[in-house]
Amino acid sequence: MQCPYCKEEIMDGAVKCKHCGTNLAATGAAAIPSDDFGLLFSSATGIWKGNLTDLLLLTLVFILVVWIPVANIGFISGYTRSVLKVARGEGRAEIGDIFNAWDCFGNLFVYMLLCLIGSVILNLIPIVGSLASICLGFLVAPGIYAIIDNRRGAIDAFKWGIESIQANFVPWLIAYLVGSVLAFAGFLLLVIGALFTMPLGQLILVLQYDRVKPS
Repeated sequence: MQCPYCKEEIMDGAVKCKHCGTNLAATGAAAIPSDDFGLLFSSATGIWKGNLTDLLLLTLVFILVVWIPVANIGFISGYTRSVLKVARGEGRAEIGDIFNAWDCFGNLFVYMLLCLIGSVILNLIPIVGSLASICLGFLVAPGIYAIIDNRRGAIDAFKWGIESIQANFVPWLIAYLVGSVLAFAGFLLLVIGALFTMPLGQLILVLQYDRVKPS
């Protein structure tokens, strides 16, 4: 049989994948303990390796279209849902996924607009404004996934995100820092590197979301 996460061959009836370390006897949030970032990272890496070609193509198209103003909100939703689908073992990443997530466009647009306004206001504050803006980015990150995955309203998603961070502060912080660094590190290598690092960073973040996601 194949591991539904990293696609490597494992023994029939296995309860744990020997390649990515995922607990196959559990599903969803229970598959990865909330305090085990090592297992989360290992699972993300295994999934990334097992779906690398599809993720590279998905990320390439995403990078080409994400620069289009306003419409990029829909593309972000599609890219994120595609990575979620792969992380959950529900199918392959397909280029068409990027263009098929408009149902949450309105809520995500409002959410990001409010975040942008908040960031601009914070940056007007001398000295500490930039740091506060970075902290805001961390606080609003979980809500983005709740909107894209659960179609939650902007305010509801923000409230859930804050509650989730309060209950899982360290796991969210580590996942956010590592995922964000990986996701954008590739741009330092003339963008080409981002084709490899962005999907891995996104996998880390969606796995963190998936293990604490709202019902």
